[in-house]
Amino acid sequence: MSAVQSVGMTICYTCIAVAILSVMIPQKRTRRIMSFVIGLFFLSALVTAVSTQLGQMNLGVSDVAESTLPTYSEQSFDQAVAQQTAERLTAAVHELLLNEGIDAQDVQLTLKISDEGRISVQRAVIYINEKDSTKAVQIKNIVYRNIAKEPEVYVKGKDAQPVAE
Repeated sequence: MSAVQSVGMTICYTCIAVAILSVMIPQKRTRRIMSFVIGLFFLSALVTAVSTQLGQMNLGVSDVAESTLPTYSEQSFDQAVAQQTAERLTAAVHELLLNEGIDAQDVQLTLKISDEGRISVQRAVIYINEKDSTKAVQIKNIVYRNIAKEPEVYVKGKDAQPVAE
């Protein structure tokens, strides 16, 4: 990977040098000759970078029988995608609420994957402190606008009670 990065950096530096030299070329007779020289410079820098790094790269091919590919069932892949999406969406909802001054104690989302592969929120539950219990309508509006699902809002405590609107 470092070889590819090195070649890429060489190409970038060479392009910058060519651009600077192209600006400095006079517009008259020497334009064609200098363009040719700059083209040769660019090609030689590219060939040198690739050939140098190609020698350092490990191009050994492993035996196919030695390498094992993990097998995933479609169900486990869907579950992994749903889990990762739920984690990221949960963090995003928590961040949205924090931006509005609401410190949600817990955000729980249950996702559903349809046969077409669409992921949708099946259930959203948000636990808040007693001090934020007056903001239940605001919480529901914020979450509904962003994930198209009205959440269930509970006050966190010994007995989680749903917030009355």
